[in-house]
Parts: sequence; structure tokens; C-alpha cells
Amino acid sequence: MRLEPSEEQILLRDTVSRFLADRVDAALIGAGPMPAPDWRGIADLGLLAFLLEGAADDATIVAEALGRALAITPLGEGVIGAGDLVARHGDAAAIERFVAPLLAGDSILALARGAARASPGGVSGRLDFVRWAPEAAAIVVLAEDVAHVVATDADGVAMTPHRLADGTPAATVTLSDAPATVIPLPPGAAATAFAMVDLAHAAELIGAMALLCALTADYVATRRQFGVEIGSFQVVQHKRARMFVALEQARSLAIKAAAIGRDDPGFVRAAWSAKAYAAEAAQRLAEEAVQLHGGIGVTDELAVGRGLRRVMVLARLFGGAGEARVKLAA
Repeated sequence: MRLEPSEEQILLRDTVSRFLADRVDAALIGAGPMPAPDWRGIADLGLLAFLLEGAADDATIVAEALGRALAITPLGEGVIGAGDLVARHGDAAAIERFVAPLLAGDSILALARGAARASPGGVSGRLDFVRWAPEAAAIVVLAEDVAHVVATDADGVAMTPHRLADGTPAATVTLSDAPATVIPLPPGAAATAFAMVDLAHAAELIGAMALLCALTADYVATRRQFGVEIGSFQVVQHKRARMFVALEQARSLAIKAAAIGRDDPGFVRAAWSAKAYAAEAAQRLAEEAVQLHGGIGVTDELAVGRGLRRVMVLARLFGGAGEARVKLAA
């Protein structure tokens, strides 16, 4: 099992990091979803095409780089989840209609879990908290053995838009005999797709954890109380040590899952383990970072407050740590 990134993966990580540094004001990271021109810029780099049907370790490297920049994008659900699923199992017409515009950065796909049911006219049901649905060209509704791809502008699709805590667009979607492209799935394909999304979210959480650790280290080295930097206090040093250990443990679990690879029978459980640990660890770490910054830590003035909100959302997607532990126990 390779624990260190290869030279090519280091170049991949650095490419994403440089792109984000050039496009995003460091004082405004995490302030809202990535603008459409920047998302198309990522597509122009060839990253979306590279990740589609790609290796799990490459996906985690890109996701962690985005997480460290608090970049709010549809990478997990839209590319690594929905786009990859349609590319692997859809026919040529589905790929041309839904995947080609995605890879060009011209459209977004949303991903929802199978609360919908087949109906005479297409598909019906209610889908709650579908991230990116208001801006998506289509929603991939994923069940155990089939995916229904529903265009958001089709008849029978109604949305109630809202924003999540980090500013991500989402919606409650009601489908009433909405026409859908039906994609049959082989056994295990749905579980693997969601495991890949879980792993991508875990990697984004790890990136956010790394950023919050760095911001906190800088802050406690300059904030003074009683005539000294608060970073010299033993209690602060203990907190920072626990933050660092949590970050490295989360990263180790993600590396293990990615190294196993999505085609291995143990991949799904390894991805669940990474998500279960990273979700809880990131929440605790973000709260510690805010606490060490004091009252200003919860404001919009500092990236640490925006980082907390980003972590709160990522840690709860698709059931969060609780559902991952339940699946592991079962």
C-alpha cells in the first residue's frame, strides 16, 4: 500500500492549489459557492475529465486541495458521484446529453438518494435537501439497482430552493410523473458510487481541517494575553496537539480507503470508516479552532468561522458520521 503521493499526484495537488490561489482572495475563501467562470476554469484544466472514471486516490487529492481552500463546488456529488455513474453505466445518448456538458464545465449534475419511485409517466417522489439542484441541469436519483436521470426543466419537476449553512444552493424536489432516463446498475454500483462521494467529502473535510489547524497556529502565535502569546499556554498547546492528531488520523483513514481502490470488495467499508471518523473529528477540530480564536472566530470576518460552517455541512451530508457507523455495524 503506497502511503505517499506519487510525483504525478504531487503535481496534480499543486496544480489545483495554484489555480485556487490565483482565482480566490485568501480573505474571502469559503464565502460562497465557486463562481461559474472558475468552475469552467477547472474544467479547462482537464481535471473533471481526468477524475471521471478515475482512481480513488486521485479524487481524494483533488478534493483535499479544494477543501483546504474552502472551495464550495459540486465535485463530490456532481462529478465523482453522478457524472461518474452515468459515464460508467449509461448509454451513448445519456453520456452525450449529461456527461459531455459536465466535463466542459457548462452544466452541473445533482445527486439524490432513492426516495423516488417509478411511475407510469416516469418517476415520482419527494427528494429533500438535494444539493446543487437549483443550478443543476439534471438530478441523478440513485436507488440500489437503477439510476433515474431527471432533467430539472422537465415537466413534473418542482423545487423549493434554499441555502445551506455554507451557502451551497439546495432544494426540496418534488417529482410527479417526471420523465427520466433510466440507467440499470450492476450489483454494488450504487453502494460504490456513494462510497466514492463519502470519501470525497472526507477528503474535503481533511483539507478544511488542515486549513483550520494552520490558521489557529498563526493566531495563537500572535494573540497576546498577560504579556505573552497564548500559544505558550500549556492548555493551548494540548488543544493544538489534539487537533493535529485528529487531522492525521483522518488523513490516514482516507489514504487507506483510496489505496484499496474502488474495485476492491473492502473499499466501501473503508470509505465509510473514513467518513465516520473525519466527519466527527472535523466538527470537533473546527469548534476548537473557533474557541481558540475567541468571539471573532464565529464571525464572517475570519476564514475560521466560514470553515466551521463548511465543516458543519460536509459532516452531515448523506447521513454523516451517524449513518456511516450504522452501515459499518450492519
